[in-house]
Amino acid sequence: MNDTEIDRLERIVGYVLRVGSLASTSILAVGLALALLIPSFAPAQTITHIGLFVLLLTPVARVVASVVEYTSDRDWLFASLTFTVLVIILGSVLVGIA
Repeated sequence: MNDTEIDRLERIVGYVLRVGSLASTSILAVGLALALLIPSFAPAQTITHIGLFVLLLTPVARVVASVVEYTSDRDWLFASLTFTVLVIILGSVLVGIA
């Protein structure tokens, strides 16, 4: 990878992390506000759970973006290593669910 490809990867990963963080923070804030303002509003807990889910998916989305970028740059070593990390993460989630 040359410097231009590395800069592009860093921009993409930064964007994914920013969007994930902002989305999860916004969703969590809405869920928390609803829970505090309307305590009997049952969907507030569901909204908060969605915010937590988005927060947990953010690092996974970063790994997926990295796999895509390394593959498009034909950097097969890092693509395969990053894909291995993705498989380990997904395997851990499946084991945790079972």
